[in-house]
Amino acid sequence: MSVTPEQVNAAQGTRLSKTNPWESYNLQEELSPELEAAVAEYSTHRHDDSSNQTKEVLAEQKELSDEAAEKYQFVAPDEYNNVEERMGRILHSSEFINLLRDKLGLKCWYRAHPHADKLTLLVQNGLGTKEPETACWVQNGWMPELSVMRFDEHGVPLNEQFRGYRTCLLQMILKGLVSEDKVNVVFGQPKQTAAWGRYNETLHSFRNVQIGGV
Repeated sequence: MSVTPEQVNAAQGTRLSKTNPWESYNLQEELSPELEAAVAEYSTHRHDDSSNQTKEVLAEQKELSDEAAEKYQFVAPDEYNNVEERMGRILHSSEFINLLRDKLGLKCWYRAHPHADKLTLLVQNGLGTKEPETACWVQNGWMPELSVMRFDEHGVPLNEQFRGYRTCLLQMILKGLVSEDKVNVVFGQPKQTAAWGRYNETLHSFRNVQIGGV
């Protein structure tokens, strides 16, 4: 059976055409007025159903995401709800380091941090013979007493929106740079409220480790 050149060209589709397929394809198919009205009516009903269905699916997905996110929470939003109480006694970073030097007797200073809103706190123990140790980062400017966290829509902690100076003191206590007793004398006893729960629990666990000799 012989094949004509016309049949060969026809089998090539648009490959041999000088016009791009997307240029020749008619996207604006003309419909009769009756068919246009029917399509418009159908799409209206479908849009409503689809919208409601989409909302249900999104709500279900968010619920599943929230449950999965709980595995990655080291802090919970409920612990940080009382922002007013967490603000406590507000200190400036310059006043904070003066208290560390004058009242706690620390040889310490700030170093520039890659982020402009932060400072790196360095502490040198001993008589100046030891290498300076990075204690923590401190918020540059005014600081609340307890840190205020930022959470995403699933309740997963993202970062510290405002770093509290008690967080800095806690890190220095855990690193052995200053004693809990001295901190309490200079900065006051921690409150026994829900907002202070994590701070107090961390110190309690640290004391037990020290008593256990670990």
